[in-house]
Amino acid sequence: MKVHFWCEIIMASTLLMYAVLLLSAVCVISMLYAWRKQPSISVSISDYVKLSLTGIISFIADTLGIGSFAVNIALSKLLGTFSDEELPAVNNGAQVIPGAIESLFFISSVAVDLTTMLVLITGACIGGIVGGNIVSRLSKQAIRGALILCFAVIIIILTGHLIPVGGDLMALTGMKLFIGFFAMMICGALTSVGIGLFVLVQVVLFLLNASPIIAFPIMMTAGAMQQPLTTLVFLQQGKIPLKKTLILSFAGCIGVFIGMQVFPYLTTSWLHTLLLGILLYNLLAMSRTFWINHPYSLNKRAREAVTS
Repeated sequence: MKVHFWCEIIMASTLLMYAVLLLSAVCVISMLYAWRKQPSISVSISDYVKLSLTGIISFIADTLGIGSFAVNIALSKLLGTFSDEELPAVNNGAQVIPGAIESLFFISSVAVDLTTMLVLITGACIGGIVGGNIVSRLSKQAIRGALILCFAVIIIILTGHLIPVGGDLMALTGMKLFIGFFAMMICGALTSVGIGLFVLVQVVLFLLNASPIIAFPIMMTAGAMQQPLTTLVFLQQGKIPLKKTLILSFAGCIGVFIGMQVFPYLTTSWLHTLLLGILLYNLLAMSRTFWINHPYSLNKRAREAVTS
């Protein structure tokens, strides 16, 4: 009986790996095809360096469970690599290749209940498709406002110790699985705004008393399945600066392999502390940009210019 159970786990893991590879390959091919059709843009050596460093640092953080989105937004604001309205599409598009590598690594390393994995991943994928269609039509200020709200909520969750650092459930059943499905739909939709999936998945799983052991393969695989779908939606809308996104993504693969070497030595509490610092920086930087571009602020500066 035990041998049969492990055979099912191995078979399910293999099928998931093939699904991740297939979906990622379709998305990457679509990105490369769309890139050839986009107007040619010049990327300076300085930009190559900035994008490469951003990719490596972001995806070291991603592999460690912090997530690449918050780090990429912080570095983008610091280095001026992307505009605010590009960030949701860039964050999802850059995740496709490194995210697939992460997913394959964690699927092969940790055994997870198949039903739990499939139900939660399906929820994230549905949310990603719906969210991508909505966000691609939002204005710059609406995207900034959504980011600010999400950063603030996650910071409150982290500082209020609302995420227990450990549960004991290796599988979700019944009402907890039902709640997990709809919670993952919300998580998948929020990634379309530019919020990283990982901390959201950790919140959901830990509040449902799931073991931290299963959080990594679920969040990595959910990301690897959902983000290509969201990226395909953004591609249809022509919202991704593909040349710079692909540079970020390929550099991110280096970050993933570095992160894999560091992963065994880090604790959950240390990762949450680092994530909190990154989120606080993002909240302040995005709030400043939001206020500068707010109609009230613009009108006030116009009046001051006239009277001076």
